[in-house]
Amino acid sequence: MAACPDMEARLDLHAAGALEPEESVPLLRHVEACAGCREALAQSMEVLSLVALPAPTAAEKAAQDTVPQRALETWKREHMSQTLRRRTVGSLLAAAAVVAAMVLMPGLPRPWTTQGASPTEPAEVRAEERAVEAQTLADFEAWAGLEPLEAGATWEDEESFEDLESWDDDLLGETL
Repeated sequence: MAACPDMEARLDLHAAGALEPEESVPLLRHVEACAGCREALAQSMEVLSLVALPAPTAAEKAAQDTVPQRALETWKREHMSQTLRRRTVGSLLAAAAVVAAMVLMPGLPRPWTTQGASPTEPAEVRAEERAVEAQTLADFEAWAGLEPLEAGATWEDEESFEDLESWDDDLLGETL
């Protein structure tokens, strides 16, 4: 005898344990009264018992227990690397913006230059700075083995530089 057509799906769900208790009670009453449905339920339970998974081993249980912790650690690691990447990119972009601003806007004040010395600065401080610069230049010349530059020095071979104005700018650009 065959199961009732409107009950076949519910019988399989009940055999798999997927029905809610309030749905199972009317189904079980029907199974007590209907021999075809009782037989179909028994067959479904038999088939499902053959495909049941064995109980997990101790190693499988331990691995299952550590899944949430490992997932959290992986997420944290990825989140940290992503955060570090963002910080690095942000820092590089900020540095590039500062460099671009300094190159593209030559009129910006630069705190490390002394070109626009304030008028309130005493003359002896400026003279001292010039003396330090002269001493630094002399030290560099001595280190490099160069002869000291003279203030009113001229080019020895000025004639060789006179024809520079006649050079073609495009030619210079190509050779560089």
